[in-house]
Amino acid sequence: MPWFFYKSGLFFKVMPLREGIEKDVRKLLIPFLKWSLIGYMLYLLLLLIEGNFTWRDCVADPLKTFAIYGYIPLSVPAWFVLSLFFVRVIARFLIQWRIPPVAVIVMGIAIGFVLHRTGNPLPFYVPNVAMGTAFFMVGYRFGRYEANRFLLAVSMAGYAAFVLFGPSIVGHHRNILLTGDYLLWPLFAYCGIVTFDNLCRFLDAALSRSAFVRHRPVVFIGRNTFTLLVTHAFVYFPVMRLSTLTPWQTVGIIFAGYLLILIPLLLLKSRKDKQ
Repeated sequence: MPWFFYKSGLFFKVMPLREGIEKDVRKLLIPFLKWSLIGYMLYLLLLLIEGNFTWRDCVADPLKTFAIYGYIPLSVPAWFVLSLFFVRVIARFLIQWRIPPVAVIVMGIAIGFVLHRTGNPLPFYVPNVAMGTAFFMVGYRFGRYEANRFLLAVSMAGYAAFVLFGPSIVGHHRNILLTGDYLLWPLFAYCGIVTFDNLCRFLDAALSRSAFVRHRPVVFIGRNTFTLLVTHAFVYFPVMRLSTLTPWQTVGIIFAGYLLILIPLLLLKSRKDKQ
């Protein structure tokens, strides 16, 4: 997840505060509400099928989930969209106030680390927004240098060293240390981001010279990340919740469901982009 916040910072454009926030509402908050509503309707349908259509199941539990986790049931990946909205709004104020990006990075990591060490007593969107703001500022301040050959070499070596001697990984959403050291996670993530971005740049250049020149699959995936990220939950969670088939049959149904939902959505979006 750090990559998404980093890229948002990399492509961030400074504009008047009101105009910028209105843009963030239009691009992030409204889509979050839309996808959450779709997920909630599917969630109610599942409850109806299972015979658990009570006030607690339909209203109280979803509100509690949202208050703690920052998403509505079945729209689990959408937590990122809401967190990114708050990150961008916070960043707009900090940049307008001319707060040094490095200071914001240090403060964001410090908040995430302290909350992790104290057992994450606050709703999960507090630490993931703090860390998201840190990664956003890394992209905003240092993203322009990622194509530098020396930085790429150092990042590749660092990433390889982490993989060989033990990566440091934190579950960004819940701010939970999965392996390694919390304070090494941002460094590991940055090395991976620089390596991955340069690899994608190389692949895009290579594929653009081939038969894929018209479609550029890497660019297509990048432009439709939001749709790919959010909609997969609408297939995965209902199937996993209701399926009584074997694991491989369940995987096959999930994959077929992805195709049935994503192909029309992506074709529609591609047509709108051309217009």
